[in-house]
Amino acid sequence: MRKALWVVRDKITTPEAVDNLIEASATRGIFDLVVQVRGRGDAYYDSALEPRAESVAPGFDPLERLIRYGGTAGLRIHAWVNVFFVWSHPERAMPKDPSHLVNRHPDWLLRPDGVRHHDPAGGKDFEGIYTDPASAAAREHTLDVYEDIVTRYRVAGLHYDYVRYPQVTYAKTPEDHAYVTTLVRESAARIRRARPSAVISAAVFPDQVTAKERVLQDWPRWAAEGWVDTLCPMAYRRDSAEVARLLAAARAAAPKTEMWGGLMGYAGETETLRAQVRAARDAGLEGAILFAYDGAQGDLLDVFATA
Repeated sequence: MRKALWVVRDKITTPEAVDNLIEASATRGIFDLVVQVRGRGDAYYDSALEPRAESVAPGFDPLERLIRYGGTAGLRIHAWVNVFFVWSHPERAMPKDPSHLVNRHPDWLLRPDGVRHHDPAGGKDFEGIYTDPASAAAREHTLDVYEDIVTRYRVAGLHYDYVRYPQVTYAKTPEDHAYVTTLVRESAARIRRARPSAVISAAVFPDQVTAKERVLQDWPRWAAEGWVDTLCPMAYRRDSAEVARLLAAARAAAPKTEMWGGLMGYAGETETLRAQVRAARDAGLEGAILFAYDGAQGDLLDVFATA
């Protein structure tokens, strides 16, 4: 059974952090790292299209180091990109760089109820600022970013997150799921043309009905059409029986597409994690992916690697 780690962007901001990540995963036999390199409309790599992430020092390229040194350890680096979710800040600060798309293209932003943009701090049913999936210009920019990554970096794959609306209430109609699907379809064509070997994967809501009706994410169609290679249903529950139910239903909704069960690592709850890895296996999934890598939680990493 394949094992993978989601690695959040704050774990790759220094060379030492990247090296620790490589050691922690390789020594445990976890060879797929899904690393967040586009977190909030910014870049944890060298980009001419989007500004350098504010937490990364000038001159340091986290993605390049991951590929260069991770490759020597046999690691496969998947570039994790947040799709429509492009900014958040707990203190409501806006991006400092004037070139950030939130500053440069407010016309691209999703505007619930006519307001200028989402609150960067988020709310009960949204995480922060999104681009509007209905904006063709915003989608084109996003596709340019993805093609740039897979063209210039020898990534094993590209991984979508937040490939959805924050909620259906932020769309004009429930049929606006077509805009999300348009991006997925066009992205597949461009990525496969630029790097045919790249695995296209997506983090998705595990229940297909909830995914489509609540956030306009029609992932069973993406799988059926071959626009994604791997699905990662996010079964983030403490109840292992519920995790098993969700993953079995996801498997049934996309029976021919590779699937990694998305599991939450709860601090200190090693037996819960062990049971949930078994649930992913018993549901017929090809792998499991843990949210999220934390070098300080070696007990969870050990259990995840060996379960």
